[in-house]
Parts: sequence; structure tokens; C-alpha cells
Amino acid sequence: MNLRLELAIIPDLELLEKLCSTQEDQELYAEFVSRFVEEVVIYCCDICKKRNIESHVGKQIAHDVFERVRKYKSFKADEIKIPNHRTAILVYLKRISISLFNNFHNENKRTDIIHKTYFDDIFESVEKSPDALGLKDKKDFALFIFGRLNKKEQTVILADIEHKKFQKYLPDDITQNLSAQLGVKKESIRKIRERAIEKIKKAINEFNEK
Repeated sequence: MNLRLELAIIPDLELLEKLCSTQEDQELYAEFVSRFVEEVVIYCCDICKKRNIESHVGKQIAHDVFERVRKYKSFKADEIKIPNHRTAILVYLKRISISLFNNFHNENKRTDIIHKTYFDDIFESVEKSPDALGLKDKKDFALFIFGRLNKKEQTVILADIEHKKFQKYLPDDITQNLSAQLGVKKESIRKIRERAIEKIKKAINEFNEK
């Protein structure tokens, strides 16, 4: 059976359990996000309205919810108390979103905070790697990875890095300017950003595995 078709018929709870039990999770992750992202985005945007926060923050936090599920893989089916599994999973995702909103609120109470960028992570990765001396310096490594991105991905990542120095999420006007500059829909900027981040992560992992 085709993998995508096979995943499409897996019950929600089983899908999430599989996602949280393997590192080879690209297809599982994509299927899980497709099933729940719309409701999580709506929920996060509603929170933005109630807290008088720009909507782009809610959309990014919704994305971060799924990234956190994927990163920590901490979901445990035996902790479910709600009979309807889909509802139980949504409650789980909404709890994560509330935690992220609280983090956002706490971070923004500080005016001097400098947010980490992807290339800060690269530099830390190089410092921790025993093979770091194989490259001339951190700058070479950053340029090497940046060169793996296509032009659109480079443009989005540079904008992301510039604005993440002072705020965690890209403002709506910056996203709008990027979409006009690159000739793509505003919604596509997030997808371009996600692809670029995946490439950066993959390059870091490849380097550390050498």
C-alpha cells in the first residue's frame, strides 16, 4: 500500500503515538499536522484577539506547537482521560499552545531580550563538535549551510534573522513585503521558512555525524 494512503487511514491516536516513537518521522509529521493544524491555528488566533496580540504571532505559535510535539515526543496515550481521542489530542495541543503564549508574554515583558537565531544554533553546534577544526571557522560553516538554501529561502531566513534579534515572530508587514518581493502568496512565506529551517537542521546533523 502507498505510504501516504496508509498514513491517511491510521487513527489519530495511533498516528501521534507513531510520531512520538521514531526519529524517522517526516511523513508522520506531515500527516499529523495536516489533520490538526487548522483547528490549532484558529485557536491560537482567537487567543491573539483576546490578548490583543498580532495575528501573525498566533499563526507562528500554532506552528511551534507541532514542532514541540515533534521535538520532545512526550505524548503518552495512557494519560488520556477523554473518551474521544481527537478531542483529547486537541486538548493536548492547546495546552502546549497556552504554554507557548505564556512564554511569549514573559519574554516580551523584557525589552532587552535578544532571541537566538538559526545561525546561533549553528555556532553552538560547531563548538560542541569534536570535528569543528575541519572548517576554518564558524563563519565558513554558516556560509556553507547558507549556500544550501535557494534564493527565496535565503531571503526569508535573512529577514527572519534580522527581526528575531528583537522579537520572536515575523510581523505581518514584513511577511507581506517578503511575499511581494519574492512574488509568492503571503501564506507561502511560512512554508519557505519551514523548508529552509529543515535544510539547516539537516546540514547541522550531517556535519555532526561526520
